[in-house]
Amino acid sequence: MNGNTFSKIKLSQIKYLTLPLLSGLLLIAAFPPFEQGYVTWIALIPLLATCLRTSPKHAFWAGFVFGLPLHFYTNLYLSHVLFPYLPTYLSVIAMIAIVCYISLFNGLFGLGASLAYRTGKVWFTALALPALWLLAEYLRSLSFLAYNVGYLGYTQWGYPLLLNISSVYGYWGLPFLIIYFQILVLLFYWNKLRGIMIYSLAGFFIILLAAGLFLPGLFPEHTEEKPLKVSLIQGNIHPEQVVDATRQDSVHIYLDMTRETLEQEPDLDLVVWPETVVSLNFETGAAHHQEVAGLAEKYDVNMLYGARLRDDSALYNSIVLFTKDRDDVPVYHKHRLVPFVEYFPMEELLNHLLDLDLLLGSYSPGEQLKIFQVEGIFFGGAVCFESYFGDHTRRFAEKGSRHLFVLTNDAWFGESIGLEQHAQIAAIRAAEMGIGVTQVANSGITISFDYRGRELFRSGKNEAAVFTLNLDFTSHDTLYVRYGDYFPAFWALFMVIATPVVIFRKPVRQ
Repeated sequence: MNGNTFSKIKLSQIKYLTLPLLSGLLLIAAFPPFEQGYVTWIALIPLLATCLRTSPKHAFWAGFVFGLPLHFYTNLYLSHVLFPYLPTYLSVIAMIAIVCYISLFNGLFGLGASLAYRTGKVWFTALALPALWLLAEYLRSLSFLAYNVGYLGYTQWGYPLLLNISSVYGYWGLPFLIIYFQILVLLFYWNKLRGIMIYSLAGFFIILLAAGLFLPGLFPEHTEEKPLKVSLIQGNIHPEQVVDATRQDSVHIYLDMTRETLEQEPDLDLVVWPETVVSLNFETGAAHHQEVAGLAEKYDVNMLYGARLRDDSALYNSIVLFTKDRDDVPVYHKHRLVPFVEYFPMEELLNHLLDLDLLLGSYSPGEQLKIFQVEGIFFGGAVCFESYFGDHTRRFAEKGSRHLFVLTNDAWFGESIGLEQHAQIAAIRAAEMGIGVTQVANSGITISFDYRGRELFRSGKNEAAVFTLNLDFTSHDTLYVRYGDYFPAFWALFMVIATPVVIFRKPVRQ
């Protein structure tokens, strides 16, 4: 091999990694604080072109390299938690592990994309690539390691018309159509689409898109004659102070803010506090925090609040409703726990090795879904990380909830884009369920969306404030609430059936 040939090989290797890297960097513009969501519809073309024109092995690494800058950027907010509480070397290892773990799914997509194109079937390539991307994201959402931050479709949160797609297909329709559009553009540019193939594949895209955009306008709507007057309390308290059960300062701050609000707004129907403001022990104490119950009784108001709750020797991250006209104590325990933080199979070993003041992995997951009721209106409550999972939140709407409150404590993430990313997810969830979603944060961003995912208001970052609003409980039915994750199931079935048919009917391209 002469020097000239060697140079060409090296150049080719650099080139096949450069284009995916470009896609990863371009896609950053669609995330906070840039918010250029339209970029998502063109940013992946360099990645797709590389995966289709290179070997499966190289395509895997192309997808992996694509994910590195993107996932490093979207997960950099975790450094606000890792570095203050872990040794530096462990923090660095944890960040590398997270980025590489998520990028692995992009690598598997690249591998699958290359294999699909090598079948020589253009129609199969055009359908398989969006299906593969969709299924890669779906796999990320499964198991106790499920972690959905940085999903492609989340970049579309600011386009309410496009969010209609989530009402029909769930979130999964967004990444599918985004990839489908770009692979059609690429194949057309390469002159691979001819005759009836152009009309068939483009027509299918138009049908899927049109159904997603316009079918929700036909869904039945439900309205309430009287809205609830609700106050959302954002105390802006340091997260360590919130989770420390021995400190009462945080509770008193919320009590004082609530008392002042009730003096000014005596006709409130509901006051909402964020995640883990108080600590309760059902084994030894009263059903409600004594001062919270006293305040609610004095002003004759319902209160929804987050609590660290111990019951039956288990610790839960819970939501509790104090209601003025019911004798029972409605409680919801968080189901989807944050891996390695709230849940870890060997938590005692983990905490012994790290020697932390904050106990990791000590929470238990809840099992039953609870729907709360105030003034005859039903609503649900989810805790923090759970809002990233549409398959979980849809169950609230399925059981009759007309609104969903997300109680969270995002103060852990400082001023980072983690605050925006979490807040924006509520728009996707609202469109999926066809009900309003309101996130109430201890610190971060308190925000509310209507049943179509349109933003109603938002707080600033990390400010102590009270937001009082007349909450409209208008909702509409959605296919996603009724049928769940049928869309990824359909495309998984498509790949299972179509792949062997294509492979055995035509030799694989060499």
